[in-house]
Formats: sequence, structure tokens, C-alpha cells
Amino acid sequence: MRTPYFLHRFQKHFSLRSKLLLTYALIVTLPLVILSSKYFYSSREFVSDFARQNLYSVVKQNNEMIDEELSRVEESSLAMFADQVLYEQYLHADPKDEYSMITMEKKVNQVISKYFLDLNQIYSIHLMTSYANIGTSTFIPYQDFHKTALYQRARAGNGGMVWVPTFSFDRMFDRKTSQVRPPEYAHLLSGVRLLKLFQINNSEVIELQGKAEMPVLVVTYNPEMYGAHLSGALPAGGASFFIMSAEGELISGTDMFKEARPGKPAWLDEIAAMKSGTITVMQDGKPLIVCFDTSKVTGWISGITISPGKLMASFLPEIKSYTIYLAVFLLIVSLLLAYIFASSITRPIHQLLKAIKKTGEGEFDTRIPVESYNEMGYLIHKYNQMNVKINRLIEENYIVKLREKETQIMSLNIQLNPHFLYNTLNIMNWTALENNQKELSSMIVSLSAMLQYTSANSQDIGDFNDDLNWLKHYIFITDQRFEGKFTVTYDIAPELYTYTVPKLFLQPFVENAIVHGFAHIHRGGLIQIRGWLEDKQRCFTVEDNGIGIPESQIASLTETESSSIGIQNVDKRIKLIYGDSYGVTIYSQPQKGTVVKIHLPL
Repeated sequence: MRTPYFLHRFQKHFSLRSKLLLTYALIVTLPLVILSSKYFYSSREFVSDFARQNLYSVVKQNNEMIDEELSRVEESSLAMFADQVLYEQYLHADPKDEYSMITMEKKVNQVISKYFLDLNQIYSIHLMTSYANIGTSTFIPYQDFHKTALYQRARAGNGGMVWVPTFSFDRMFDRKTSQVRPPEYAHLLSGVRLLKLFQINNSEVIELQGKAEMPVLVVTYNPEMYGAHLSGALPAGGASFFIMSAEGELISGTDMFKEARPGKPAWLDEIAAMKSGTITVMQDGKPLIVCFDTSKVTGWISGITISPGKLMASFLPEIKSYTIYLAVFLLIVSLLLAYIFASSITRPIHQLLKAIKKTGEGEFDTRIPVESYNEMGYLIHKYNQMNVKINRLIEENYIVKLREKETQIMSLNIQLNPHFLYNTLNIMNWTALENNQKELSSMIVSLSAMLQYTSANSQDIGDFNDDLNWLKHYIFITDQRFEGKFTVTYDIAPELYTYTVPKLFLQPFVENAIVHGFAHIHRGGLIQIRGWLEDKQRCFTVEDNGIGIPESQIASLTETESSSIGIQNVDKRIKLIYGDSYGVTIYSQPQKGTVVKIHLPL
């Protein structure tokens, strides 16, 4: 079959560059027209979905920021329950004594500043009683506060935080509009909580309730704070935002939304059930896009509404123009690149691809010779620089992580030793007062051996034999204080004495058994210390027959917020030294005892 004349001349007389250019033009032009058309319709749908997701993201982020603020308020207010200064002040409050009330106001304000130091978006904070309003502002009248809905909501909350939607200040506190008041609190939203203050005295919880009037915490916000971020993120026109309760109470919103809303929207129940997302609803016979999210703290719904037509009005002309310009631009660039670089781009690209493959396999010392200083040469130069920086960053990161781990281990070690030294000296003081110098001498000898072990070097790891001897000295000293209150038995596999262990890793659990487990007994306390090899691990247990630990407290003993410093210390050190697969596990039954199991690798 003969080749057409045009193709024959094309193959015979045109250069390789021209062949590549013309071939590329034919291959690119037709698909480019088809793809541009498809791109236009796909882009329109994509932009619509993207715009909806963007509005939804704005709503969700706004909710998360507000929830974070309100959660911190709830946490701070909850911490006030056990504040001893507040308990004492409200227990002994005397409204008839002007001087004592001034002193009380000063101390209570100090407490408020302590708990609400960094919550800058709060408009005002009040502690309300029938005889005083103490806080950052006194514009809320206290005389008839117990008649307001705020007080009733706080009482109904019974100590829980209750968030009250936006209300009129004049209506809430029965004030005439003609009265002089700052305009910024014409409308407010508030969080209220009945502070059920209590005091712990010798393990006994003494509540303020029944002894004195409990204050009500009132935290107020300007509703505009709630919608400030949303209003700034709305499209240029046709969109509005709202924040309202599931019952239809409006907290905040744009003027457009307020004017278009004669009552509770018909679609509110549907979005309240969905909690979060985007839907298209019908309003006044027209489709309306609603992007919404429900607050995890207040249960209020934040949302942005916009019609589909207005949503696309600002994008559609740009999509058309962008599609045409992109198609033309791609065609021109493709032909230009084919014409200029067809003969010179293959070899450098091939070299670069081979080098990238090696880099992907972890060979970051790969380098490509720079033969020219055009764009490709610059790219290769930057690739070489990137590999140098990656190598340097890997080395620096390794050193930083190593130093960080060493610092954490050292700080955890330092945290435990002074704590025990203080307790030991305290025990020696009691022994010196109650006994003759023989016992004191024995205790000093034991303490000397213990201090020699802990201060011999700064390493976090020591020989198990030395660590066990240290523990025996500690138990001897403690036994002198408690005078035969408990006995200790040991069952240690001989193979374990050849290993090293984290320093003082058993002592906190023995101390907890003595101080807490045997707190209410005078004789018969038993502590069993065992160690054995199991499944390529070293296992140690400290078991006592004390009062045990409630199940609700066991999980929190190794957490950061726990007051059990020693337990946290041991668990963290084990994980830092050996990895997260090892550590401390606690088992306990109330009134039957506690078993602490420690896992270490071989």
C-alpha cells in the first residue's frame, strides 16, 4: 500500500523537530478541544461542590474555635468548685459588714483572675448572690437576680454549665429602655453555672450547700463575637449566616437572615437531626443551599445559606474564560516546548528521572552533573541542593531527637529523687523523736547506701541487684516509721540479677502500697515483690493486700493530669527507654488489694 503524497513528503523532507512539532500539534489539538469542553462542565460542578465544602469548612472551623473557647470556660468554672478561697469567703460572707465585703470582693476577684486569665473574648464575668455581684463588671443587678431566667437555668443545671441564647438585657433584668446603659450589652448571650463549692478536710468532703448561699457564675459574651468569623468569610453577595438553637432561638446572624426570617425555618428540624453537613432545601419555592454544623458544647447550630444561582454567579464567567484561556495557553505552550526542547530535553530528563528514582529508594547522596545553566540546569542544581539539605536535616533531626530523649529521661529522674529524699528525712525526724539513737543509726546507714546509689552517676539505668538493694534499704527505713505494720516478701528469678533496669522502678509502687493501701490498718499488711522471665520479656509485680483502688481511678494513674507523680515517672521512663510496647499495668479490687505489673524487654 502506497503512502499518501503529503505523508511521503513529510517523512522525507521535514526535519525531526518539524515532524515532532506537527505531529504533536495534530495529536494535541483535537483532544484539547474535547477535553476543554468536558473540563468546563466538570469544573462547574467541581467549583460548586468546592464552594459548598468551603462554606461548610468555614462554619465548622468557626464552631470549633467557639467550642474551644467555651470548653475552656467550662473547664475553668468546674475547677472553681474546689477552690478553698471561694469556699471560705462565701461561707463566712457578712453583707452587713462593709469592710469584710470589700475584702471578700478583692479576694474573689483574684480567684476569678486566676481561672479566667487568658479568655480574652469574654465580655464580663460575675459571681452572683442575693447580696452581691462580684466580678469584672457590675452592670448586672444582683437585687432581683434570683427572679431572672438566668438564675432559673443555673438552678436547673444543678452545677452543670448551661448556655443561654442571646437575650435582651432590658427584658431579662426588667430595665426600661430609657435607662442609661452601654449599648454594647443591649443583647448578650451567657453561660451560667451554680457553683456547688466544697472543701476537703481530712478526706471528708464538706459542701457549701446548706451552710451558705451558693454563688451563680455568669459568663457573658457579645453575640457578635459568635458570628465575627462567619460574616467575614461570606461570599460577596446573596449569602447570610445564622447561629440558632435547635428550638429556633436566634443567637446571631446577618441582617439579611434576620429580615428574611419571620419564625423558625421549616428546615431547621432536618438539619438539627443531621447535626452537620450541607443540604439543599426549598424556601419560598426556591432552592437554598445550607451549610451547617452543630456545636458540641452548646448544641447550637451555625450555618451559612446561599442560593445555588448566586453561589455560581461569581464563578461561572471566570470558569468560561479560564477554560478558553487555558486551552489556548496549553496549545501554544505545547507547540513552543515541542519546537524548542524536542531535541535537547530527553537526555537531562532521563538523567533526572533515574536520580529521582534513586532518591525515592533512599540514596540521598545522588548528584547529577550540571552541564548547562538554563531552566533544566537550574532544576538539576536545585535537585542537588535538595538532596544535600535532606541529608543535613536527617542528621540534625536524629541529633535533636536523641538530645530530647536524653533530656526527658534526665528530667524524669531528677523529678523522683528529691521527692523521696524529703520523705526519708521526714521519717528520720519522726524516728529520732520517738526512739533511741540505735534505730536512727541504722536508718542513716541505709539512707547513705541509698544516696550513694542514686548519686553515683547520672545514668537512668542501673544493675537490678543494686536497685533491689536500694529498695530493701528504703523498706527498712519505712518499716521503722510504721513499726511492723507490714511485711515484704521477695520471689525473684536468679536470671534477672544479670540485667539492668530503670533506676528506682519499683519504689513508687511499694510506697503507694504502704501509704495508701495500708492507710487504715495497723497490722497484717503484706507486700509481695516478684520477678520472672516470660515470652522474651522481664515481668515484675508489686502486690499488696491493701484497700485497693476504685476502677474509675485506675486508668488515670498514668495520665499526665494524675497526682501520682511516681507512677507517671516510672511509666514514662520505661516508654522513653524501651518503647511504647512496655510499661506499667495496674490491676486492683477494692478491699482485696492491688497488683502492679511492669513489663521490660530482655
